[in-house]
Amino acid sequence: MDRRRRNNSARRQRQQRGPKAPDDDRLWRRLHDALGQRAEDVHGADEVWMAVCAREGLPTEGPEARKARSAFDATLSEATKRGQRLLRDGKGVRLRSRTDIEAAESARLHWQARLDGSDAPDEVLLDVLRCHLFEDPLHTWPETWTLIPGERVTAWDTFDLNTALLAWARRASGLRFREDAPHVAHLLHAAGAVGPRDLIEARLRQRARLRENPFPESWQPHLVESTAALNEVDGDVEVAAGRTDLRHLPFVTIDPHDAKDFDDAVCLTEEGAVLWVAIADVASYVRLDTPLDRAARARATSVYLPHAVLPMLPPRLADDLCSLRANVDRRAMVLELRLDGHEVAACVPHEAVIRVVANRSYEDVLESGDATDLLDLAAGMRKGDLRLELHQAELRPRLRDGDAIHVEIKRPNDATAMIETFMVAANAAVGDLLGSAGAPLPWRCHLPPDRVEVEALNARLHALDVPIELPMPSHRTAGQSTTEELSDLLAGWAGTITVETEEPSVEEDHRSEVIDPEARQAMLDALRRAQHAASELTGATRRVVDQSLFQLMQRASYTATNTGHFGLDLDAYAHFTSPIRRYPDLIAHRQLKAMMRGEPWPHNEEDMETLAAHCGDRGWAAKRLEWEAVDQAFALHLTMTDSETWPARVVALRTPFVHLDLNDDGALHGRLHLNALSKQNRLHIDDHGLVVESEDEREPLLRLGARYPCRLRGLDLWTGKLDLAPAGHRPGNP
Repeated sequence: MDRRRRNNSARRQRQQRGPKAPDDDRLWRRLHDALGQRAEDVHGADEVWMAVCAREGLPTEGPEARKARSAFDATLSEATKRGQRLLRDGKGVRLRSRTDIEAAESARLHWQARLDGSDAPDEVLLDVLRCHLFEDPLHTWPETWTLIPGERVTAWDTFDLNTALLAWARRASGLRFREDAPHVAHLLHAAGAVGPRDLIEARLRQRARLRENPFPESWQPHLVESTAALNEVDGDVEVAAGRTDLRHLPFVTIDPHDAKDFDDAVCLTEEGAVLWVAIADVASYVRLDTPLDRAARARATSVYLPHAVLPMLPPRLADDLCSLRANVDRRAMVLELRLDGHEVAACVPHEAVIRVVANRSYEDVLESGDATDLLDLAAGMRKGDLRLELHQAELRPRLRDGDAIHVEIKRPNDATAMIETFMVAANAAVGDLLGSAGAPLPWRCHLPPDRVEVEALNARLHALDVPIELPMPSHRTAGQSTTEELSDLLAGWAGTITVETEEPSVEEDHRSEVIDPEARQAMLDALRRAQHAASELTGATRRVVDQSLFQLMQRASYTATNTGHFGLDLDAYAHFTSPIRRYPDLIAHRQLKAMMRGEPWPHNEEDMETLAAHCGDRGWAAKRLEWEAVDQAFALHLTMTDSETWPARVVALRTPFVHLDLNDDGALHGRLHLNALSKQNRLHIDDHGLVVESEDEREPLLRLGARYPCRLRGLDLWTGKLDLAPAGHRPGNP
């Protein structure tokens, strides 16, 4: 009776669970879970069984293990008799029928023959290449791209359809790049399947997936809507609310001809005794810790690309309400800079309303000749400066009218130097004003050259027989003795070491950590003398010295501690003049407003370290994106021109590359691998980076600073890299 009850209970349980799956079906499901995405060939029963045991924690020795292994072998043997095999496909290891095996083998032979017999992609291959490059849901894989009809199977046993396609793409493109993307991009672009804008945007999206692009392509709809609803500025209402009415002043903006966001305007009054600098009052719209502020802070900067701008602010603010467009009232933070000759003697800030009389371009200012008072003032302000002049030309490709690429070379001129001079004066004035008031700021700091780099440059100049020797830079702060400087260096290297001194203490203020001005000026003076001495050298040597001085400079950064700005020879420098596109400037605006109103600082000292680091990281990320997008757009431009050659000059030798300035103006750079110079001889670069030498030649093969014409061999349309070769060589020839 008990036995019948147990049998009935077991029968009911089987009925509730449903019919039992065949042994082989249940087996392959277990194997699929156990083996997952393993890439190895798993034909052997021993290997499969050990994988199952490892995955599920089963014993491999003992009676129970032998019993389980026997059942496993029996099931696998039965499946094999029916023509089934354990094979790897795109989903893992699965038990496949004879029909599947025959279909997959036939498809494999078909695709291999199709790839082997073609030098250009057909529509199906183009679709698949798009999916590989774009990696987004907008591009769906063709249904025919499979080895088994009705399923998405692209890997079969040891054959991988996608791997075979990418190997074919590398052959068909004829390029030499290591990564797959340049070959795929070349084939798609050559076939007209994608345009320049598609490629630039796809690369930006890829970098976003790699967390190398933290800048969204668009703004959140609710922030766009809320800013779009903001009213136009009514100057009379603003004045009634307490703003200073400066609409009578003849402010003009002076920017690149294609600028959209005008965040600064200037004018002179009182026969040149007062320079007025007006900056868009972004802080009046972007309130601290609002959703708009948090979004702007996350971006921290605008990104300027050849085809678009990724703005720090929504369009209504960036392009309209905060932009100092002509003939409309605008809120502005205005600095009244009172001059004593060519120096700023006093700075008076105003929360104001202004009306710009004209939006002008640099070219217009130079051609019209009606801004001589501004130009003369700027030239006079620069004349007494010790700052270095290290400007280079800038490559500026722009996409216009769809995918048409227009390339400009932006070179410094008197108009750009004028605006730069006025903005530096404004930033310095605000830095000193807020620093004296004790305001926490993200200071824009620039340290002197590194001592090791100066020693290396001196050794290089000595090897070139150039009679220039730079003094060792000092990082001594104002009022600090040489002994104290050594103590700080030792503490930074070995921990907390103190050296007792009898030097008098210096009362701390915003200049207390600034590099000693006398030491800074001595180094700057030496660098300027080196520049002057280089101007009297021969062409190649002069170029070497100029480039070496340029490379000697460190990168400026944002810090909560003010250490001064070496390159500008300033004790206090804070970004203030571009709040539409830089968050540190917006911070300075808020602090200035608080100082003027006698209110607590909106941004405190505790937050400043984090803010400064964040803004610095975002600024550097933006620069990397901009540089690569410029290179990418220029590479795409080159596909529309005849084969390029350049009268390049060697500007650096760093193993294993020869670095070239292609037009000898700083705008376009490329590099050659040492192997491109000679296929037969082993080459190396000397210790000073001055010459390329061959083991079989007495004379150097190439010298730093020499002309070395090169030609274009291939283009990476994905990252903008140029594959260069010596101008007299052809592929395959030494």
